[in-house]
Amino acid sequence: MTGLRSGVLAAWMSAWFAGDVGPDEVVDATTGDDAVHQVSGRGLDLVGLREVLVTWRRANHPVRLVLPVPGDLRGVPGPADFRAAALEAGEAVCCGEVALVPEITEYYPSSAPTSVVWHSHVIEAAPPDYLQLGEVAYELTNAIRDAATALRAADVAGSATDVTDALHDARRAGEHLNLPPGYPPRAVALLAQAERMQAVLDLAASDPEGGAVDRFGMSARASALRPLEIAVRRARLAGYNARADTTG
Repeated sequence: MTGLRSGVLAAWMSAWFAGDVGPDEVVDATTGDDAVHQVSGRGLDLVGLREVLVTWRRANHPVRLVLPVPGDLRGVPGPADFRAAALEAGEAVCCGEVALVPEITEYYPSSAPTSVVWHSHVIEAAPPDYLQLGEVAYELTNAIRDAATALRAADVAGSATDVTDALHDARRAGEHLNLPPGYPPRAVALLAQAERMQAVLDLAASDPEGGAVDRFGMSARASALRPLEIAVRRARLAGYNARADTTG
């Protein structure tokens, strides 16, 4: 399984709240091909993910994805230890006064399944950072266009191999969204586009020089992609939280 496990968990939990799926489906969708997910923290020994999800269901608070990055912690509640853990992981999922941060261990090239331990944190109540799907989709479309224009102007768009590989990964990212049945079509479309662009950004991050031949070119390339990174992040938040924003 790839992608945002916290986003998948948030989307499927919201579907459970709406009565569209059951708890076992939430656990199965979140786990995917991973080893059995476990939860630690708050003085608990390792327990199954389902136990925490049932507790969340009883509390009946919206379940929301957060995607903190350095310099932008909007929508991420305190305390400081949770913010630090979420920032290190790059993702977390919040519900009421309890949040989970995934610790993901992959064993490539071994065939052993990926292990995921969700670390539980007591958090402060915080108002959600609502994002409108239409507005965020518009921002993403503009960011894609502006990034392409800026990269061409700086002559650091990367090689033909970069583009071919990126498009291959992007098609797969957009086609294999892990979302529950009945998910809002606008959110599905937004997430498909966001995950396609995230695949391109991941490729760019794996080759920071790209078509750049010097430090100036590398800086220009990074600057051209930064607004796209922000737009993709906002699109993922809006998409995965779409049901929480509707029912919360």
